[in-house]
Amino acid sequence: MRQDPDERPRYFDLLDLAERDPDVLAFWLTGSRGKGRETAASDYDCVLIVRDEVFDAWSTRHAGRARARTDCSVMTLEGLRAHAAWGRPDAWDRYSYAHVRVLVDRTDGLCQEVIDEKARVPAREIPGFIDQRLDHYLNQTYRALKCLCDGLPSAARLEAADGIAPLLDALFALNGGRLRPFYKYLAWEMAVHPLSSGQALALAVPSLLGPDAEILRNLVCDTEALFRPAGHGEVFDGWGGDLAWMRG
Repeated sequence: MRQDPDERPRYFDLLDLAERDPDVLAFWLTGSRGKGRETAASDYDCVLIVRDEVFDAWSTRHAGRARARTDCSVMTLEGLRAHAAWGRPDAWDRYSYAHVRVLVDRTDGLCQEVIDEKARVPAREIPGFIDQRLDHYLNQTYRALKCLCDGLPSAARLEAADGIAPLLDALFALNGGRLRPFYKYLAWEMAVHPLSSGQALALAVPSLLGPDAEILRNLVCDTEALFRPAGHGEVFDGWGGDLAWMRG
């Protein structure tokens, strides 16, 4: 159902409630508005962290989607810690926590610490994560080049496109464990929060959507030049003679 754009968003009532009610431990905006990227058409996506003993009542009363231009999630502190934990199926949602600031906090900064932790790859996981994602990218490039050799350009584009996410994962993780943005935020992220290492390569990654062999081979060479000195040479060495073929 289309909503009235002049309707007062329920978000403002929730913010007022969060500021007044001690059962609320924390409250913040997520989504586009939480990152300062809203438009006039953006809804208000917000999160209420409440005490365990009131969770059921608050969830029943306040959780819901698209009511008065507002989506509200209600969670406990433990629920917040568990959501999008590394290795869980919902870990894809960790970027939702990037660049988010708590608006109401009765946890002495604990919620902000949890949010900031979720917005990155865990430090102990970074090396293995980069290796795994680089290998995935190289596999997709190899498959795309094979398709081009077989005269299958459409298949090559599809294979190469599947290499975009893993290469961006590796590039962002190389920069202190940062997370690949949702594609909606990719251009903004690189403009406002540029990568200190590999920015030019990240900007070239979308060229994989329409690759020819030269583009694919040049990206392999540029990727190797960036990641090998950073300690990820074994990934490239693992491709043996196929790496030389991919380089051209």
